[in-house]
Amino acid sequence: MREKRTKINWSKHKLSIIKNEHVLIHHLKKPDSYIDSVKFINTGDICAVTGDYGNWMFCREYHPSKDGYVSDGYWIEKLTIASSQKGEEYNSKETRKEIEDGIKFELEEYGYEGEELEKAKEYYNDLLDYVDLQEWEYVSFAYNNFPNFMDSESVPFVETTKYWLKAVFDAFEEICRIIKG
Repeated sequence: MREKRTKINWSKHKLSIIKNEHVLIHHLKKPDSYIDSVKFINTGDICAVTGDYGNWMFCREYHPSKDGYVSDGYWIEKLTIASSQKGEEYNSKETRKEIEDGIKFELEEYGYEGEELEKAKEYYNDLLDYVDLQEWEYVSFAYNNFPNFMDSESVPFVETTKYWLKAVFDAFEEICRIIKG
């Protein structure tokens, strides 16, 4: 069994399914309560998710299956295509770790040596002055100041999935588990 992303206990939730020729709804909720309720509404090649974990619109329908699980990256992609929704957020702590690992050993593992290695380490050390600021401040400095022998893919920048979206993914996997029986 896949490890859950959150500590939400879904064991007391019941699944109700409403289906007609145009709409398929999976509603996961505790009896007599809407606490931790999540509703997946599939219609017209989209899935709208609503409930206690926010409102999310995906450009693909969710269809639970007995072996179903959520690929976080895939569904975040379906969340953000032609949309202003964002399922991830800047993580300064993890970005700092990536920068520090780069300084300690990763830049050398990437093949930098000599003068390029020294300039890359200098750039990474400069990033440490910006990493704990607002995302836009870090991004502005990081992407406007990397050495000309590096590319934008070399800029340390870590995003993590928002907690509420992780709850939605766990709810979907719970629906699959219930269907599996």
